This record gives sequence, C-alpha cells and structure tokens, in this order.
Amino acid sequence: MSTALRHGSVPSQDTLQNIIAGIFTDDAQTKQQYLSIIGLLYQVGINVGIGAGAFLVFVFLRPKNQRVYGRRYKALQNDEGLFEWVAPLWRADERFLLDTVDLDSVFFLRFMKLGMWLMGIFGFLGMCIIVPVNFSNGNNENVTGNLKEFALLWITLYHITNLNVFALHVVAAYVFTAIFFYFIVREYKHYARAKQDYFASPQYLRKLQSRTIMVSRLPPDLQSDNALHSFIASRSSGTMPTQVSIARKIGELQELVDKHEQSVRKLEQVLSKYLAGDYQSKPRPKIKVAGAQVDAIEHYTLEIESLESTINQARLETETFKATSVGFVSYASPQMAHDALRSLKSVGPAIVSMAPHPKDIIWSNAQMPKSKRLSRLWMARLISVVICFIAFWPVAALTFIGSAVNIQILWPNTTDFFTRHNTLTTIWQNTFSPLILALYYIMMPHIFRAISRYQGISTHTAVERSVLKNMYVFYFLSNLIVFTLIGVIVNAVLDKTSFKETMSDLAYNFVQSLNQKAQFWTAYVSLKVLNAMLEFAQLISLSLIFIKRYTRNLTPRELRDLTKPPDFDYSPVYSLYLWVFTISMFYSVYSPIALPFAFLDYVLAYWVYKYAIMYVYQTRHDTAGAMWRNVIDRMIASMVIFQVYLICCLK
Repeated sequence: MSTALRHGSVPSQDTLQNIIAGIFTDDAQTKQQYLSIIGLLYQVGINVGIGAGAFLVFVFLRPKNQRVYGRRYKALQNDEGLFEWVAPLWRADERFLLDTVDLDSVFFLRFMKLGMWLMGIFGFLGMCIIVPVNFSNGNNENVTGNLKEFALLWITLYHITNLNVFALHVVAAYVFTAIFFYFIVREYKHYARAKQDYFASPQYLRKLQSRTIMVSRLPPDLQSDNALHSFIASRSSGTMPTQVSIARKIGELQELVDKHEQSVRKLEQVLSKYLAGDYQSKPRPKIKVAGAQVDAIEHYTLEIESLESTINQARLETETFKATSVGFVSYASPQMAHDALRSLKSVGPAIVSMAPHPKDIIWSNAQMPKSKRLSRLWMARLISVVICFIAFWPVAALTFIGSAVNIQILWPNTTDFFTRHNTLTTIWQNTFSPLILALYYIMMPHIFRAISRYQGISTHTAVERSVLKNMYVFYFLSNLIVFTLIGVIVNAVLDKTSFKETMSDLAYNFVQSLNQKAQFWTAYVSLKVLNAMLEFAQLISLSLIFIKRYTRNLTPRELRDLTKPPDFDYSPVYSLYLWVFTISMFYSVYSPIALPFAFLDYVLAYWVYKYAIMYVYQTRHDTAGAMWRNVIDRMIASMVIFQVYLICCLK
C-alpha cells in the first residue's frame, strides 16, 4: 500500500490489486506481526487509561445512583461510601452466592475463575520458560537495546533457529494439557456435587416444574387430558400422575390480555400527568376517538372494564379451545417425576422432558410439527455456515476502506483534506475500525438468536445455548480458518501461482499466515480488558435511565420497569471469554505473551461480573448450570485445536 499517487490521479491496476488483497487478507492483521514491545505497551496503556476512567465513573456515581448500580441488592440503598461495596464483594463466597443469586450465575463465575487459574499458570510458565528459550535460541544479531525496535516476533517460536529446543515446546504442550484436564476433572466433580445439593434444596423441591414433565409431539388421539393420562399411567412403571393437562390454543385471549395491559398503561400515563401539581384547577384530559374529543380517563376506564368482562368470559370457555400437541404431567414429588421421565424416555411417539418454566417456553416452536422442525433445522445450519464464511468480508471491506490512507488511494482528491486536518485524521484512524468491529460483534448474537428461534428450538434458555454454540463456531471459523484460508488463496491468485503449486503449498502457507497474526491476536486479547471495565461503568444504562427519568413524566409502573434488574445475557459473554481462552491457548506455546493479558482479562471479568451479578443483573430462568457443560465442552475443543496447530507449527 505504498504506491505513490499524484494529486488527482486514478489508482493503477497494481494499487487496486493491493486493495483487494488488503480486504481479503486483512493487511492490518498481517502488519501487526512487526508490532514492537513499546507498540504493544502503548496499546495497553490506552486501554488501561480508558478502563481506569470507566472505573472512576463507577466509583463516584455509584453511591447516588443505586437505581443503576444497585438494582438487585437492596442492602446498598443507603450506602454513601465510595468503596463500601468492596468488602461485601470480597467476602461473598460461593455459599453466599448460592443463597443470594442462582446456580447459573455461580457456574458462570466459576468459569471465570477457571480461566483465571489456567491463564495465570500457563502465563507464568510461558513467560518464565518458553519466552526466554524462544529469544535465546534465535538469530539475535539485529537485536538492540532499543525497546521501540524490539519486535514481539523475536520471542515467538518463529524466531528459533536451534531446532533442538523444540522438545521443550512439546513438553510444554503436554504439561499445559495435563494441568487443563486436572482442573476440568476438579470442576466436573464440583458441578456434580452442586447439582445434587440443588436437587435436594427446598428451592428446587417447591417449584411446580421440578415435579412436572412436558410431553410434546403428541398424535391427535392423545390430545386430550384423559387420553394422555391413560397413556402415561400405562407406561410409567406404576408412578401415577396427580394432574394431566393438554396445552390449548387460546385464540384471541392473549390478544385481549395484551390490549388490557396497554389500556391500563395508557390510563396510568393520563392520570400521572393530570394528577401532577394542582390538578383541581386543570381541565380533564381529552383524547380523540372516532373524530370526537372524549374524556380520556372515562374512555380508558370503560375500555378496561369491557376488556376485563370479555377476558373473564373467554377464560370460562377454555375447554372449547383447540388442543395442541403439547401436554404437561405433574407428580406428587420431583423424584416421582424423574422416575416417570426415565421410564418414558424410550416410549414413542411423543417426546418427553422435564418441564421448563412456563414463561421460558416458545409456544409456537413447541407445537411445531416434526417435519417442519427438521427442514428448518437444516436450513438454519446452512444459514449459519454461510454467515461464518461471508459475514466478515463486508466488515473487513469497511474497515479497510475506512483507513485514511486507503481513502486517499481510492479518492485522491481527499489528500489535501487529510493533510490539513491531522487531528481529525488521527481520530478517524483510531476510532472507525474499532467502532465497526464493536458494532459487528454486538450484532452477531442477535442474528444467531433469530436463526435459533427460526430453527424451532422450544425454549428461550435452549435458544441461548444455541447462540453460545453458534458464536463459538463463528469466532473460530470466521476469524481464524475462513479468513486466513481465503487470504492465502487470494494472495496466490494475485501472485499468479499455478493451481497445483497453490494446493501443494496450501497447508504450509495457511500455518504461516496463522503465525503472522499472533501479534495481532495478542493485541486483541489485551484490548478485552476494556470489556470488563466498561461493564463496571454501566454507561448505557445510566444514560437511558437519566434521559427517560428527567425528560418524561413516568408512571410508578414505568419507573419500576425502567430500574428493575435487567436479565443477564449469558451467551455473548460466555462466547467472548471462550474466544479469549481459545485464541490464548492457540498461541500459548508459539507466542506466550498473550497469556498474561488473558489472565488479566479473566481477573477483571471475574470481579466485575461478580459485582454485576450480585447488585445489577438477574437470571431470566435458572437452568441449574445447563450452559456450563456446553462451555466446558468447547474449552476441551479449544485444547484439541491447540494441539493440532502446534503439531503443524513444529512440522
């Protein structure tokens, strides 16, 4: 991208080829291989500065903004100290958290602690043993004492010229793997104990869904309470249900309930404005209905009364509603429900499972026919694969073209503008690409969530587990495999390499391209420190609550809804830190300098999210750690990927 252009000239063919190569190979990532120690520290310093600013915002705003920073844990409502939250946060052990929050939150924090321990141990071994060996066994003739010229490349496996020391890297891989599986076994033992305690707890035993099973895909002859009761009783080994109910299509009842809710809210808004101040001297509020002005309070009151009467009448006719293919069977105790579930697992044609929370069910998907669900499943998989292969290219193109240098190449008339406005150019260069990438990664969970719902998954919590799985595959395929592989092929095409030569050298060039991006991913891992610190500040929530509270006359219900604890979005956070673990392990032996930054990411994330879980967020539906097993499976997959990559490097 060093082609010189005269003012007003047209980009040459070579320049356009460089632009294409830059988009499809991510020239920015490749150039990061020459990143120096000082360059990395500059980036870290900027991140630390922004993170420290976010932390100070949190510290000084927290005491007076408990509706933002203490929505869940009410003990802080009268807390005026800047650091009064530190001691409760430090003292909160797992037993306290189990009593205060939920099992999903506890397992989430254990994942963060697991990552902290693993990255801390691996980082210590990597920086104390592997990095000195990588540096001392290479060609250091050009190495000077100037840290600005000390490239990170010199402490990677690529720098080594004495091949005999590769045995150390093999041993390191075995040691890392052994340590990893020691911690995994320990965590699984704890997981089993925690689940047993949870199943024996009064909290679980009191839940209706803990002693209820859901039966789906019922054939028409079983879609009645009596028929389902007889079917279950004849196949559940003497365990008799206490209640059997078929879910029914409620027709317009749900629409009537929604209209009633809207009317109540509108009446509350009208009353809130009217009763503010000296309401006796105010005229009664009016609204326009069918072209005429009517009293708003009387109109909404009559509308609510009419809807309530219609709803009550509809509820008396529930037996006439059409039955669905979903039923619920309740037992006297959870143990009896689990016994019945085991005996019914292999019995067709229905599908049985423990009943989720009613609000967790996506009813349209739960009633979906098997053939339709199967076709949507394969369509969803196809869409997900296509997204993994093509989603990053538009972002890469925007990021590449958004560079001030590349803008001047494409549109030479802008050169004078960028030359005269150095400050604006610097701000553009440093903010455009990160902003595009940030928006891109914020958008992807929503896309995969929509795909999972389309696929026919029947509960919201199962949708979130699907999002986690898809995001992990997306991060790995899009960022490492697809992007790197197509970059290698595009370079071969632009270099006019023959097909035979391209295919014979493909594996070697692919691994070399991955090696070149080690420093880029090191800088990426260091950037993730900001994620946790910005979570501390809660700037978006703070701004939204402030704007809505002081620019609108909120009703008590609206104020309560605005400041209630938001649902914690597990899947994007899990997938992000799974990706940090994956990329750090991927380069743990080749370039161990990423490991200390990963350790710092997990340390900050553990404490920040511990505070958020205790004081801010709530879990929408507790699944007793169902997502945790998916996370551990992907950590194991990351170790396999690490082993394969290291074998390719050493070859």
